Amino acid sequence: MAVRSIILGTAGHIDHGKTTFIKALTGIDCDRLKEEKERGITIELGYAKFVLPSGIKVGIVDVPGHEKFVSKMVAGAAGIDVVALVIAADEGIKPQTREHLYICDILGINKGIIVLTKKDLVDSELLELQKEDIKDFVKNSNLRDAPIVPVSAVTGEGLGDFVSVLDKIANEVTAKPLDMPFRLPIDDVITIKGFGTVVRGTAISGSIKRGQEVYILPEGYTLRVRGLQSHGENIDEGFAGERVAINFPDVERRELERGMIVVNSNAFNTTDRILIELNYLPYNEKPLKPRFTCQFHIYTSKVNAEVFLLNRERLLPGEKAFAMAKLSKPVVASYGDQYVIRGYGIYTTLGGGRILNPQLKTFNRSYYTEGYLEKLSFGNLEDVIITFIIESNDEGITLERLSVLIKAEVSKIKQALENLKCRNVLIEDDKKRFYHSELIELTKKNMLQYIEKFHKENPLKLGINKDELLMKIGCSDTIFPFVLKLLGNEKKIVLNGELVASKDFVVKADSQELFTKVEEAYRSYGLVPDDVEVIAERLKIDVKKLKEALSSLVRQGRMQKINDNYFITKDVLETAKAKLTDFFAKKPLLTPQDMRELFGMSRKYMIPFLEYLDSIKFTIRVSEGRKLRK
Repeated sequence: MAVRSIILGTAGHIDHGKTTFIKALTGIDCDRLKEEKERGITIELGYAKFVLPSGIKVGIVDVPGHEKFVSKMVAGAAGIDVVALVIAADEGIKPQTREHLYICDILGINKGIIVLTKKDLVDSELLELQKEDIKDFVKNSNLRDAPIVPVSAVTGEGLGDFVSVLDKIANEVTAKPLDMPFRLPIDDVITIKGFGTVVRGTAISGSIKRGQEVYILPEGYTLRVRGLQSHGENIDEGFAGERVAINFPDVERRELERGMIVVNSNAFNTTDRILIELNYLPYNEKPLKPRFTCQFHIYTSKVNAEVFLLNRERLLPGEKAFAMAKLSKPVVASYGDQYVIRGYGIYTTLGGGRILNPQLKTFNRSYYTEGYLEKLSFGNLEDVIITFIIESNDEGITLERLSVLIKAEVSKIKQALENLKCRNVLIEDDKKRFYHSELIELTKKNMLQYIEKFHKENPLKLGINKDELLMKIGCSDTIFPFVLKLLGNEKKIVLNGELVASKDFVVKADSQELFTKVEEAYRSYGLVPDDVEVIAERLKIDVKKLKEALSSLVRQGRMQKINDNYFITKDVLETAKAKLTDFFAKKPLLTPQDMRELFGMSRKYMIPFLEYLDSIKFTIRVSEGRKLRK
């Protein structure tokens, strides 16, 4: 088992003392860059760590507070368990305080502590007023019940109280499930001398092992993990909820960047078309138009996006809507992931919400009906699974694919699938792919109808070839063999090699008479029959009908096809092979002259007949003629 750990993230307005507070708490300076130290502001994400009295490890992500760097704040918020919303006691609530609080709400961060810094700069009366303002400020947010802890990074006063409060909250944090596929959004890439490229990030699900093969998306790199660290210690395995550093010596630093994601399953797909649930924040001043552009943030990735509202002509501040987003670059996303959208030119968070469908098959607004949207937005896990399985159509979908498509524990997805199978809503094939039962029934119906149609149009043929049937009914080659098997088990069809026939199909009596007529005619020719057209004229039947009869006789084993225009009966063939076997008992080599003497054959028949004997491994060709194969 992994040692329990949580991620603490900071949030708040510029110059309210986030980085100074973290340094006082841990002794670690999160300002790494020269310009950060010179200007006294955080530009890049900073990291620190410490251990709570209960033994829980805390990884800290210190984010920028300046309005120009909110995008980096959003990147740092990926995977945060508890937020420390920092507000300076001498300044109170400021614009970025409000924006960061909204971002925490949008990202679903609901555990936090409000840290009232710079306590040493104000008197007790102002401190109490600030507390009252803060309570009113957060009353409609996820942090409405968050404790307010005044601290001073200068005197150290209140730091112990903060640690105690954090320890209590940390013990209430639900551990991230480890049976989900591993995902780590990269928020930092560095090069370490002697080791090579190292990526860092917060593991949001699953686990990763040293030596394991992983994938870097959206680029599609396949890399092997050489080394792992968490909280500064070398480890053999990293777990969800931890800060993890991964060493990839086989890739250059320039090939990796923030926004990429490390996964351990090749079932993950990238996407640039998604369906979203959009909360338009109340502090915005203007309505959103039905089509607008924005910056789209998901985990550590930031791309441009064009958003199309569904069933709305405009969206007022504080309202919610469904929308489609077309992204400028592919990202990795799952159902239930949180995202943030921001405007251009102005440093304002417009809103955000949940991803409802990360892999849109169509960008047609009319496709997404109210019922469809409500199932994904308000439905339970079974509703979501059914929706995605219906969209998978006749390709079906595997448990592994569902586990990366839906942000849920694999054990819960398995249970939901079992429930749906028991109610006959879903059917699982031999290859562990799931289909909606209605689709299976429809495919069976279509297949049976076409087989019946084929029999009516081709009464002399014993059945339709599998490849032809697949092409005619137009289903995927994934579902096709499974439905064939089901129909066979239900005794509705008969499978004879590559032929498929209805269980009730029998060749009619007049067809049997034709078969006998054709067979007798060819038997009379022996090894040297006339062309098909000549025989059809002799028998006074249509050439097409004769060819169908010949095809059926071949499948019945009564005749042998030598080439498209050369057929002989099976008894004639066996007699010829017996005669040749007697010949080879006396002579080791068969020449064309021998064939002429034995059977009276011309080259027109001799060459294809000998090539047929080679193909069935009865004879083998040598430079002087043929020999009997042993």
